[in-house]
Amino acid sequence: MPEIISVGSVLVKMKLLVLIASIILAYYAARWKLARLRVDAASARKMLDQLVNAFILAVLVWKLTPLMMNPALLWTRPISLLYASGGVPGIALGLVCGLVYGVLALRRHGLLQPLALDVLAFASLIALIPCRSLFREYGLVTDLPWGIKLTDSLLRYHPVHLYAGLVALIIAIYAWCLRSPAWGSGRIARDTGIALGVGWFVVSYVDRGAPMLLLTVEQWLLLLLIACGAAMPVLSRLIQKAAGEHTTEGKEMMDVVKETASSSPAQRKQAETNREEGREHRASQPVDKKLDGPNRPAE
Repeated sequence: MPEIISVGSVLVKMKLLVLIASIILAYYAARWKLARLRVDAASARKMLDQLVNAFILAVLVWKLTPLMMNPALLWTRPISLLYASGGVPGIALGLVCGLVYGVLALRRHGLLQPLALDVLAFASLIALIPCRSLFREYGLVTDLPWGIKLTDSLLRYHPVHLYAGLVALIIAIYAWCLRSPAWGSGRIARDTGIALGVGWFVVSYVDRGAPMLLLTVEQWLLLLLIACGAAMPVLSRLIQKAAGEHTTEGKEMMDVVKETASSSPAQRKQAETNREEGREHRASQPVDKKLDGPNRPAE
């Protein structure tokens, strides 16, 4: 696959086009999974929209990191911004910006739930598979028969891109096959962070990289990913507790996921009817400003 393609007089990196296609694929895969979990369509759409926005923001920050470091590119070589990227610093900065935006957006819409973490982890896996697999990355010299040859036909090199893509694919299949009780508890995010971090950490030993404090920059980032995955159960409990105190919309979404795993179709339909009747009843009740809202007297 070519690294750069020409669109008229503009050169565009093929990786950028593959990344855009991967985001679209991840969006519809996550949407299909939420539909299988019987999550309310409106809530699922809002959640996915905010997660996609966060992902796009992370990509934009990653792409525009060279402009932040050298603003002169904007008027000296603006075309170079189409195929330049921020490298490891850009990836770290993009992830931070995307996560902060995603948390604030989901909290504003009352959708900050462990289910959002699971969906984000699953969608990220789907997007990473083509991004890591389709572009060659050469590792150390190997005698294995599947090694990749370069100019010297006597030497073979580890296909790092295939190893990384295979690890992501196996984890994605594992998450895809898990039943409903695992979704909405933060387990998918936990297992994805730990398994992907460990798998890619092992792969990094056949990759080329300059060590920094005994490990490469990529390996330090993967250790951080493993730590984040291990911390997911605690984070999920904190998010679930905060959501239960401040909103009922997220609780209803979790109830739907639990009902999918433990009840029959008739019971799920009746539960949905009961929730609708409860919302209609609350909406029909008159509001006394002296007794409701921030001026409500203490009990």
